Amino acid sequence: MGKTEWAMWANEQAVASSIVVFIGGVLSWIGKFKRWQIAIYAVVAGILIFLIEYPRGKRQKGRTKERIAQRLLTPVVQSLGPFGRNYYVRFVFYLGLSIPCGFLLSTLLGGACLCISSIIYLGAALAGEEWKPCIVSYEAGQENVSTLPDAPNQPPPRLHQVTRSTENLYENA
Repeated sequence: MGKTEWAMWANEQAVASSIVVFIGGVLSWIGKFKRWQIAIYAVVAGILIFLIEYPRGKRQKGRTKERIAQRLLTPVVQSLGPFGRNYYVRFVFYLGLSIPCGFLLSTLLGGACLCISSIIYLGAALAGEEWKPCIVSYEAGQENVSTLPDAPNQPPPRLHQVTRSTENLYENA
């Protein structure tokens, strides 16, 4: 079996965690909870994490699908230098950001998810993975050239493939 790329899992988990932390912070802020300062912290932390995690990293093997408008935030993460590339730094950073979220009920779930994503980043760092920008080349005249093949247009059985294989059988006979 192939090697698991933990960074891809951690990235998706961190993006989802940032959204949950943000929503929990907004609900606490609007609801005027007693610890509204933590709610403001959660809103700012959710936005910061989302901006760092939105650009998807390049996979070590295989192809990577670029997110919509990822090209806008990729230079920001690249400019962070080792703080943007190194997963040990992300582990410590997200673990530290998740601690204050545990003191408010509406941000508790987002903080727990963020803690889990930091642990997954630790696994990625221990596996020797590093963030590399996912840059898809664009050809002139084409809007989006993805590194992934297109999805099939027809449901199975795909008759046009079957007819091609039978034509080759008749030609070889």
